[in-house]
Amino acid sequence: MVSAQRVLLACALLSSSATALLLPPAAAPRAGRVVLQGPPPGVATGGPLPGAAAAAATGGPPPGVAPAGGPPPGKGGPPGGGPPPRTPLQQALDAAFEVGFQLLYAFEPDGMLDSSKNLRVLWVRALLASCGQLKDDVAYELLPSATRWVVGDAVARLWPESVLEKLQWIRQRTDFIDAEVDAFLAACMPADGADDDADADGAPARAQCVLLGSGYDTRALRYARPGLRFFEVDLPPVLPIKRAMADGYYEGRAAAAPPPTTTTRPQALACDLNEGAGQVLARLEPLGFRRDLPTLVVCEAVLFYLSPPAKSKLLAECAELFSAAPAPSSLVLTDNLAPFLRSPQRDDAASFLDGVGLRLLRHDSLWGGAIQFVHADAGGAEP
Repeated sequence: MVSAQRVLLACALLSSSATALLLPPAAAPRAGRVVLQGPPPGVATGGPLPGAAAAAATGGPPPGVAPAGGPPPGKGGPPGGGPPPRTPLQQALDAAFEVGFQLLYAFEPDGMLDSSKNLRVLWVRALLASCGQLKDDVAYELLPSATRWVVGDAVARLWPESVLEKLQWIRQRTDFIDAEVDAFLAACMPADGADDDADADGAPARAQCVLLGSGYDTRALRYARPGLRFFEVDLPPVLPIKRAMADGYYEGRAAAAPPPTTTTRPQALACDLNEGAGQVLARLEPLGFRRDLPTLVVCEAVLFYLSPPAKSKLLAECAELFSAAPAPSSLVLTDNLAPFLRSPQRDDAASFLDGVGLRLLRHDSLWGGAIQFVHADAGGAEP
């Protein structure tokens, strides 16, 4: 069993660096809902946000994302529009996180430790769920059984409130997306138990959900039900680890009583979205993706890492699908849309989306527009 000293050291490393890695020093306040931020004082509505003013007023976007309203210092990051280089402090904290995760995964099978950047959100979700601030009963189950107690119910109350305050954008983006998933399923799926044969024994599916840059997203497990298909898209190194986690989860469910309802497991596509954008849905078709089914596309904190051309292609690909797919097909994202959209204003978001063939249905933002919360379907203009 992992020694208590090693696990406590890992916990200390995670706690000391979590706020700097997951959120800026002054994060959005905890609230029951995501609050439209509006522009900082002295900035005209809908206009560009000076980077320094936005950071001072709202805390700025997460590390590695350009301040709203202007490019990062210097040349703006790697060619193609990717995130700018991390600062020496951020690099040092990255190293601390890596050490912490090595300890937390010390007794897991080889190959189960992905980069801590990919795993830390899963741990945060489990922690917030243990604190009663997030509805996710799966995240904890995907963590190593020997060390997950550091974010379990008994220990969660010991985490500093200052840390939990800085993690609230994870809750906010989760709540926004989950609300749209709930509405999508309510509109196109039968009530629980009304059609237990759907998607079982070869029966056709009723709806499908595509998770772009899925990482360790738990929705394919949390929302699994007969008649609903999930497709997960991410980089090749991530998918085998996610599959192993899911296998362990399914085995645990199978051993429980009563047995879980038969459902279709998610299909996974290994794809670098910077290279594959524009052909992602076509590449999903051999895996069972259908253009004649109601489809919800989810994009959560992945566009940060894509070039502007790749962002445009992904949005256009969604618009093309929704123009022919049955209702309530739509896109929900909590992400960065720079350089195309940096404003916190709904009208600006609607205008940008209209230009790519999407109609804005619901909108909020964080940090002066650095993070956009969007729900959109096909359409030429906002109603």
